[in-house]
Amino acid sequence: MAAWSVEVNWVTAISRGRVPSGASAQHRSLLPADRYDILLVGLDKRQIRNLPHGISGIGRTANQEELARIYASCDVFINPTYADTFPTTNLEALASGLPVITYDTGGSPEAVDMSTGIVVPQGDIQAMAEAILSLPTDNSITRQACRERAVTRYDRDKRFMDYADLFESLLSKPPK
Repeated sequence: MAAWSVEVNWVTAISRGRVPSGASAQHRSLLPADRYDILLVGLDKRQIRNLPHGISGIGRTANQEELARIYASCDVFINPTYADTFPTTNLEALASGLPVITYDTGGSPEAVDMSTGIVVPQGDIQAMAEAILSLPTDNSITRQACRERAVTRYDRDKRFMDYADLFESLLSKPPK
């Protein structure tokens, strides 16, 4: 395997059954097997048994340390979601320093910017594969930028205080 390896995680899409059954096989055919490993996370035993050659799978985990190890072992997070309001998995990936490649679906694109990920048209597997292939040469996307975006924009404690301040301001306004 080359120095740059990519393990592709489809955490939410697979665990919620929203990825067309042939999508992972299509990605496998579009990514050179000697340079890219594809890892699907959140599968049940039947899905793992039925994976095409060249694609690995592991079951769903609720263990945060295990999930952090999975993210740390990867180079990019892929979320080909067809329906999500604001996927937490994108934020987890960013917090782990992983760039996110996602479909232009729901709130998924809001998690990334040009220095932390790539948004492709929904269902365009070719565009997603091209985005994966572009990462080793795209110096504008960095692990540091991914981590920084997660910490500065999506820190739970900071957002909690933002909501508390908002509610306080709304409650202090006289009724109309």
